[in-house]
Amino acid sequence: MKKIVRQQNYLKALIDSQENKSISRQALRCIIRANLEPLLDKPEESVVLHRIINRKGLLGIIKRLDFSDIESYDFSDESANLREKVWADTEFLCVLTHRFVSIILWDNRTDDEHSVRYYSVYNSKLQNEALDIINRNVIIDLKNFQEKFKPDRRDNVLLNSSIRRLIENLDEASKDAVLGFAEYQTAKTEDYTNQNTRVIAHEIRNQLSICDLYTEIIKKYCMKNKIEDNTISNALKSLSRSVKMANNMLIALKSSENCELKPHHLQKIIKEVQNLTNVYFECKNIEYIVENNIDGIILADEDKLIAAIINLVKNASEAFDSEDVLKDGRYIKIKTETEGDFALIRVSNNAGKISNPDAIFEKGFTTKSTGSGLGLAICRQTIEEQFGKINLEHTGDDYTEFVIKIGLV
Repeated sequence: MKKIVRQQNYLKALIDSQENKSISRQALRCIIRANLEPLLDKPEESVVLHRIINRKGLLGIIKRLDFSDIESYDFSDESANLREKVWADTEFLCVLTHRFVSIILWDNRTDDEHSVRYYSVYNSKLQNEALDIINRNVIIDLKNFQEKFKPDRRDNVLLNSSIRRLIENLDEASKDAVLGFAEYQTAKTEDYTNQNTRVIAHEIRNQLSICDLYTEIIKKYCMKNKIEDNTISNALKSLSRSVKMANNMLIALKSSENCELKPHHLQKIIKEVQNLTNVYFECKNIEYIVENNIDGIILADEDKLIAAIINLVKNASEAFDSEDVLKDGRYIKIKTETEGDFALIRVSNNAGKISNPDAIFEKGFTTKSTGSGLGLAICRQTIEEQFGKINLEHTGDDYTEFVIKIGLV
């Protein structure tokens, strides 16, 4: 009698080899959608290989894939495409095109039911390692696909689209994560809270690294092709600055004493804010006025102060009615002035009166349908950590104005 040797779950071993990295199921769903949606929006010659057992939050996009013209293969245990049922709780998604190959594997067996351990590669020679393992246990020969789809790293329009979609999805996921984390703080132990803080920080840092890498890729591309464009140059500087600020804030999570007060030129800080917030005014009929005439030195945490002012400008840009985009006279204004031993930073706009102004600094209160209600609460907390104050000084049909008051050196 012929002896049957059962295969091992080499996919799980491959996941283990990548240092047991873990992500939340919410983030995993974001990554899956980010890989599939650009391809489904603009189908091209490609193949999708998938084993997705836990389809919560993914039923819609899987249905879109099933009814599309994209060649796809399901390797769930119920399908007829497997040789053996050896993968157990291990799942995967492989998207192969001429311009973009993405492979993500994940294992559901973790100590935390809300997270998975995962392995991922994008446009890498290592893609064949995972595909070879999958090929051992499937009826379909994947070698033809491996030979056919060898993306050119210089032509990554689809990958860029996927990265943009990933960032959009993660933005929504981060709002849920922040709200959930705030609720957990009072219900869970300090150790559990610290553990989740590290997990969230790790995930966000991974996504920031993608932004950082693409910034460098664009820089090198511009240098190689001798492209000189001030708009691109300023955009890249702003991206780099934003990534650096976000990383600094993640590092600060490790310490309870995370406010670093140093002397800073107020004029330089406002200029930095202006550069970073110009993006909110693209294709909008809103005049951006900056009266930055004070060169006083303040004692502040640079990143946190910049983040607070950016939040006020962003909120103001979103307060205007999108249907009035052609209306003239709309403005957002930043103005600095001194008052005794203090510097005042005034952020005003004429977007209309704020409803329920007494509640705007309360956690969870928001007037936006997609808001978390945490932005202004965080602003107040970070400004007070710098021994400053932030107040809504006026709101009416004529204008709304916030004032940050911070000490001069």
